[in-house]
Amino acid sequence: MRANFEDAYRELAPAAARLLGLLSLPPADEIGPAAAAALAGVPEAEARELLAALTERGLVTASGDRFSLPGDVRDEVRAKVGQDEAEAALRRLLDHTLTPATAGDDPQGAALLDRERWAEAAEVMQERLDRAEQDGDPHAILVARHDLARALVKTGALDRAIDLLGPLPEEFAALPDPDHRNRARALTTLGEAYLRARRPVAATNFFGQALEILRKHGTPREQAAMFVHIADAAHQRADHAAETAALIQALLTQGGDPLEPPPRAGRSSRRGAGGS
Repeated sequence: MRANFEDAYRELAPAAARLLGLLSLPPADEIGPAAAAALAGVPEAEARELLAALTERGLVTASGDRFSLPGDVRDEVRAKVGQDEAEAALRRLLDHTLTPATAGDDPQGAALLDRERWAEAAEVMQERLDRAEQDGDPHAILVARHDLARALVKTGALDRAIDLLGPLPEEFAALPDPDHRNRARALTTLGEAYLRARRPVAATNFFGQALEILRKHGTPREQAAMFVHIADAAHQRADHAAETAALIQALLTQGGDPLEPPPRAGRSSRRGAGGS
């Protein structure tokens, strides 16, 4: 096999050889053209051409619009992928498959956050917190405090954000009807604040606590997103092995087809010729 593999590999164009190596990274057995394109960071049409070239040379197996690497080929090419490129490719694939987190429950504040107008968002969230405190609903106050802190993290006002966030996880847990999901959100934002403060060990601790809550009360995709946060902290520690492991765990954890993005509004959930 090795002699045949080496002959076929030497004949590949650089882009095809690169994609072949990247196809060895995901934990799933199969991959579609859209996911392959995300993995390599190329347009889907180009990914289809490269996959066709790899299939023609017997290096990739095709079944309809799904492609897989034979185990012996996977073993050969995985070692040819550099660590930095592997991490970048896995992150692109996760961007393709994971739904971005929402910015909170306030439509106006969420829209501002989506446009990254963080200072304006903080003003909106402060007004929301003031209204919640006037109304006196303990749960609404905690949620508003978290959303204000989240906006402050994005503006770089880390000390104030951490002051607001510090007691929140236990306060959500102490409610008459404990709010586990918002406790996990608060821990996540606290981790993000410490990560921005260049304290990745503390950030990892908070992300780990959030993950444990989400394992009981969250969805697989929420758990997968938490592994991405853990990978971010590992990256800041320059722990490449831990970063890669967390990214692969994110792909394994998200549920369903690990390389298929969730249905979105206006998009069919069926896999068509252009799907992943």
